[in-house]
Amino acid sequence: MHKNILSDLDLREYFVPPDSKTRTKASYNYALEGLRGLAAIWVVYAHVFGFKYELDPTYHPTFPFQHYFHAAHGGILIFFVLSGYVIGLTNQAPFSRANAIRYLLRRFIRLYPIYLFCIILAVLASPHDTWKTVLGNLFFLQGSVSALLSGNGVLWTLHYEVIYYFAFLAIWYFRPKILPLVWSTFIVACLGWFIPSFPQLLSGYAAGWLFWLFGLWLAWNRQGVGEPPKVPLFTYLLLFIATDRLGTVKFILDSLGWARSSSSEINLTDITYFPICAILFTAVANFPCPGRRVLKLLAIGVPLAHCSYLLAIGNLFEPITWSIAVHTVLAVALIRWRIESKAIALFAFIGSISYGIYVLHMPILHLVANHFPWSGYPWSFTLRLLVWITLTIGLSYWLELTIQPILKRWFQKSVLDRI
Repeated sequence: MHKNILSDLDLREYFVPPDSKTRTKASYNYALEGLRGLAAIWVVYAHVFGFKYELDPTYHPTFPFQHYFHAAHGGILIFFVLSGYVIGLTNQAPFSRANAIRYLLRRFIRLYPIYLFCIILAVLASPHDTWKTVLGNLFFLQGSVSALLSGNGVLWTLHYEVIYYFAFLAIWYFRPKILPLVWSTFIVACLGWFIPSFPQLLSGYAAGWLFWLFGLWLAWNRQGVGEPPKVPLFTYLLLFIATDRLGTVKFILDSLGWARSSSSEINLTDITYFPICAILFTAVANFPCPGRRVLKLLAIGVPLAHCSYLLAIGNLFEPITWSIAVHTVLAVALIRWRIESKAIALFAFIGSISYGIYVLHMPILHLVANHFPWSGYPWSFTLRLLVWITLTIGLSYWLELTIQPILKRWFQKSVLDRI
């Protein structure tokens, strides 16, 4: 049965939504929501503990290896995979003008009300930006024609998301073959790294698009495979963090003389993440993964080889490389410890409000940093941290689980049902 499933997931086929006979209703996946929540935690952890004096301008705690418990950049790529997957699940009908309009309107009502709130909060938190910067951010033009808001620098990823939402319309309409599209996208990502004059933002779109397409392809080819099997979940998570810290593809390209002093936030070097990202995502989602053995070999072998090289040149016992080595060795040691993948659903609540957490945590951090009355001590940092957590989770909960459903119901009744 496993072989039959794999043969159905043929990469040489087309991006085609399931027809009415093969379409299956998606159930709420708490494990994937938990993965989204963990990715959000990685991001916000990096901004609180990875950057000095963000929360408290005169004090920052230090503890062993505080910078190496997260995979913040990799978390962004998980968001891209999840975004493509959600779009694939919620848009399985054949393309039509009415369906395309409904799709765009649903994306608008899902993103923009909370996004607008976070823009206002960012301006209040750091009122130093020009009106052009604020206007550019209002229209998701960060990184292309507009600078980032000083009070909310993480919004650049929303620019990518919006580009992918519009690009999906072409996939939905033209239903291209998978392999030619993937290869052409990969080539565009390469051009931005090897040809300095090539538009870097276009190359960045292509690199992130590969992850988004993977999520879309999974959604449109998903098939039930019974009860979730036990998987080496801790191994996969440790390998993901090690991959984030190592940056092996960038290391190789730099060593070969192809270093780049400037590139887009997402670029060719993020291909490093693809093997472990695919393994982790399909394990959590309980999907068969074509080429799983090869991907698993790369996901384990690349960090091991990189750590071995660092040991050979005498760099292993520097703090960062030693921490990465510990992650990698632990990952290999725990590979036979298998647990149910749904264990990651522990983070499902955070996942359910992760969009709010992501877009709100930076302006709230700036507000606390600028206006909290006490600073400079461990106890003041702890109080600031508690206030920041309370405000971020509280506002995210209110916006995501209270206001958003009301807006969605009103929008459905007043707008979508009339199309």
